[in-house]
Amino acid sequence: MNLTISLFEKFFSHLDADAMLITDMINVRYLSGFTGSTAQLLLTPEKSFFFSDFRYMTQAGEQVHGFEIREITRRSLVSLCEAIKQTGTQRLGFESTAISFALYDALRENLAGVQLIPIGSDPAVIRAKKRSDEIETIRQAIQIQEKGYHATLPKIRPGIIEKKLARELESAMVTEGADKLSFDTIIASGVRGALPHGIASDKAIQKGELVTIDFGIQYQGYCTDQTCTVVVGEVLPLQREVYQIVQDAHDKAIEIFKPGMTGQQVDSVAREYIEQKGYGKYFGHGLGHGVGLAVHERPVVSQGSKDLLEEGMIFTIEPGIYIPGWGGVRIEDMVLATSHGAEVLTQIPKDLLIL
Repeated sequence: MNLTISLFEKFFSHLDADAMLITDMINVRYLSGFTGSTAQLLLTPEKSFFFSDFRYMTQAGEQVHGFEIREITRRSLVSLCEAIKQTGTQRLGFESTAISFALYDALRENLAGVQLIPIGSDPAVIRAKKRSDEIETIRQAIQIQEKGYHATLPKIRPGIIEKKLARELESAMVTEGADKLSFDTIIASGVRGALPHGIASDKAIQKGELVTIDFGIQYQGYCTDQTCTVVVGEVLPLQREVYQIVQDAHDKAIEIFKPGMTGQQVDSVAREYIEQKGYGKYFGHGLGHGVGLAVHERPVVSQGSKDLLEEGMIFTIEPGIYIPGWGGVRIEDMVLATSHGAEVLTQIPKDLLIL
């Protein structure tokens, strides 16, 4: 963990802070290895501290290495502040997007003389480049979710309720070894396909409809995210046309990728193609996002993203077309940035599947 800590110190040292308080539990896990639900880290250039209460002392002793473990009083923010004061911190950086007002107020009230420095940029950028063990765990997670998907395909038939299909898929993925879902399963059929985040509803899937299925799991803490769009019954010409445009945009973005491109550059490849085909106004979200301990993390692959896409990063490529009153198509894969381009990690074929 010492290497990881040094990376985080590099991130905040330019802020002229004596220490960095970590309260986002995903960052806590990444930096310390702790998998419990309550803890804070204090990182300093010389030494780093792990704070939690009595409930987690045994667990911390087993999981946390490279930190001085200190017990604080449960639900007592004053206790945390006292522990911070004992470190001699004078300028404290904190994750402004991962702190409650109650904690901020406690820090302000109980750390007299300590300057509080809000970090507005996302400290989670340190998680963007994946270690080899992280990549291997994500590969295993993908295999689990895809086995569940393939087991569920025979159940996608006219008349099945979206919610029931979602539960069938979720159950199959858990049976294959998923720890839990990484987000609420999206099943959007027919006109509901125009909803990019169309969580499964009470609607019955009908013959001739496109069905968008966006699903993911958590396995050993790591997330997956994949979207397939299928058609039930005979495919209509417009459905095939829209699907092919999305698939081509998806493929072009993957083919053009090289390490060192920005998220904006990769996004523009898919976006400009969809615009050229006359459907630009129906593609309103970013092309992709990082996936790791969180299902949405850095890097960002979107119109305004300046994130550099570097070797070792894992992110999604997920163009879509969403036409109100008609339906929609989204195709999503997870890719790994390598020295020679993008390796597609998710292995479900993305040619249009007619069920």
